[in-house]
Amino acid sequence: MTGGLWAAAVEPAHGPRADMPHGSDCLNCGAALTGSYCANCGQPAHVHRTLGAIWHDLLHSVLHFDGKLWRTLPELALRPGQLTRRYIHGERAKFVSPFALFLFSALLMYAVYSIFGHHGGSSQAKAQESAQSLQKQVAKLDDRIASTEADLQQPDLSASRRVTLQQRLTEARDNRQELAAASAIAADVGKSSANADPGGRSMLEQIETNKEFVAYRLKANAYKFSWALILISTPMLWLLFAWRRDYGLYDHATFVTYSISFMSLLFSLWMIASWIGLATGVITLALMLYALWHMYVDMRGAYQLSRTGALLRLPLLYGIAAVSAGMFYALVTAMS
Repeated sequence: MTGGLWAAAVEPAHGPRADMPHGSDCLNCGAALTGSYCANCGQPAHVHRTLGAIWHDLLHSVLHFDGKLWRTLPELALRPGQLTRRYIHGERAKFVSPFALFLFSALLMYAVYSIFGHHGGSSQAKAQESAQSLQKQVAKLDDRIASTEADLQQPDLSASRRVTLQQRLTEARDNRQELAAASAIAADVGKSSANADPGGRSMLEQIETNKEFVAYRLKANAYKFSWALILISTPMLWLLFAWRRDYGLYDHATFVTYSISFMSLLFSLWMIASWIGLATGVITLALMLYALWHMYVDMRGAYQLSRTGALLRLPLLYGIAAVSAGMFYALVTAMS
């Protein structure tokens, strides 16, 4: 510290720059400075030249740690329709823009799915587990066949009852034969994982490798072409409000982008909860109902609809989302 003070006193021009005094020029555009920020381009008068400033700029650019993200997420989760209207009407410096939030949520979902989207053990373990499950079903069918045969031995059976039992016995035997064959195949496949082919990979490993490759291509293309989901959904949403002159394509695109961003963040949350074992059936159902409620509140607030108008349009909005997702999946599959 003493050396730094001596150096600053001896050669002040070579040290870190202090705040630019009033009356000096902006280092970016050359305009005269009259305060802490340039009135022409908005650049701060004080220019940081430290290592910590690099991390600050990174976090600020990606996550908007200056407060935009933390003001946007609560509104997006609880009052999405108001967020859309406020942004469209001009309150834009407070919130993350729809497309910036969309890019962030798409990148986060891609990363979360890549990390937490795979469950289960090795291919051999999966095959053995499948064979054991099939064997249990075969055992249940054996019990049913034995019970049906015992019923057929009763002397006081009516003709219709005997026909019914014979049909049930025939179906049970057919099902038992099919399940036994499937169980044997699964067991053989599980054993074949220990026997590598000439290339050094077992049959199961080759199948799993191809599946992983296809899944990787689908994920990569889904991330690359995620913007196409906005282009697909916006014209379809316009059909719901085609007669409303006070809403244009910009309004629809803002609504769609914010809505897709929220669903991407919700899916990422569900994936993480599923990986740590918290995504039970009740929690998954609650998240699905919450997503449906979010669509209702978002549409009602964004387009200033009544409760009845929003409820009547909700099935159509859900259908638009399903059709858009199907078209997007077809596009991604075709590009893979």
